[in-house]
Amino acid sequence: MENLTEENIRIIFGIKVKKLRSDLRLSLQQLSQKSGISISYLNEIENGKKYPKTDKINELSKALNTSYDQLVSLKLNKNLAPVGQFLNLDVINDFLFETFGIDKGTLLNMVANEPIRVSAFINSIFEIARNYNLKQEHFFFLCLRSYQELNDNYFEDIEDAVSAFIKETGFDNLPPVPLNEFDEILKEKFGYNIQPTDFADYPKLKQLRSVTIRNGRTTLLCNKKLTDQQKAFLYGREIGFAALKIEKRPNTTPWLKVDSFDQVLNNFRASYFAQALHINKDLFIKDIEQFFESPKFYPEVLIRLLDKYNASPEMLLTRITNILPKYFGINELFFIRYSSKEPEKNLKEISKELHLSSNPANFEYTLSEQNYRRWLTKSLLKYMLEHKQPEKTKIEAVISENGNGNEYLTISILRPMTELNNNNNSVSIGFVLTPAVKKKIRFLNDPSLQIFKLGDLNKNEFEAPLELRKIKEQKEKEAELERLISSGK
Repeated sequence: MENLTEENIRIIFGIKVKKLRSDLRLSLQQLSQKSGISISYLNEIENGKKYPKTDKINELSKALNTSYDQLVSLKLNKNLAPVGQFLNLDVINDFLFETFGIDKGTLLNMVANEPIRVSAFINSIFEIARNYNLKQEHFFFLCLRSYQELNDNYFEDIEDAVSAFIKETGFDNLPPVPLNEFDEILKEKFGYNIQPTDFADYPKLKQLRSVTIRNGRTTLLCNKKLTDQQKAFLYGREIGFAALKIEKRPNTTPWLKVDSFDQVLNNFRASYFAQALHINKDLFIKDIEQFFESPKFYPEVLIRLLDKYNASPEMLLTRITNILPKYFGINELFFIRYSSKEPEKNLKEISKELHLSSNPANFEYTLSEQNYRRWLTKSLLKYMLEHKQPEKTKIEAVISENGNGNEYLTISILRPMTELNNNNNSVSIGFVLTPAVKKKIRFLNDPSLQIFKLGDLNKNEFEAPLELRKIKEQKEKEAELERLISSGK
């Protein structure tokens, strides 16, 4: 067995003692009487807190009708095999034990109490992971998304940290924040050495945006192809890492390797810090209010906001997802990004998504809604690529209905990233049009606003996943059976 730490050895020993005691139907008090070991000490042994000395192990083995060697052996029988699997899973150790502080002994005791069921569950997870080529980092990013959604993607502690940083340093984040503002803070306050590079000596790294080298003084290598706008975000994120005193972090953009959930979470926090530093919250709230109060939808307004804040479409729409739930009460919304450098993969891979919902507990509803949102953004972007005249930035807004009674406003921005040979970069934001939202957004009544319905596009592209259809069919059968039973026939 791997991962033979002292803690794991104590846990395995304790679970074996508890299982043997349970098989013999002995209470802790009865085992205490038979072994001469106090109840409190036995309790600590079974919970993996203590490992007894040789003489006590001898007494325990006699009381449990087993041999000393079998009791101290780290070999687990078939029923307890899932315990070993759990101890060797990096995802379980990183996620549950280290990151979230869940007590390992408590969880593994739960595993030991239902080993057959848990073994089937673990094997099913492994099978799903193999079939869909899921890796450890996929779990990390899924967990991050859940973390964002549970907090409505608004984090007061980071907003406060940005405010405190601005007050302390005198950082001027009135838009547009010039690049030298970020540059000077990194160099003067945090001692960074910033070097532009084309990675000529490292051709396999040419597509990286940046590399951070931390060996005493921090050096930030930036790809020469980056725009000032992209550099500003990178510098802002580095400021976030430094201001929030974050150590566990990625050192390349984009990532080459994801080592832990801490890295994923910390990268998000530093990125959030950068966006909040880049886009002045108070001014931005006023800009959104004015945008919603207009009787007509003007794409030019969003273009002006992109220019005003010198922000990328992704940064602008992401910041909107931060602000809307907290300050506008709009918490049924989504954000989806498609980005591919390979034309054949265009609109086939979602590179980032976020789904905020007021009804997250209803799994069937959530799955159906998310599937519709993906279909909608994909269809809208295909429409934009086919019907819009070539231009630097394309913006489209549509109202749609998903067939289940929900109406959506969806806004998509398509902007090429020529500096990195990416002409298919797009971001979309959508809101469920509840009565409250309809009161807030005046331009929804704009007659020029396109209205998409399922029939207007390729309906075959939107179909519930097989498992969801099976659930629906099963419920229909159960309802029919209940009706038959109720009829008395």
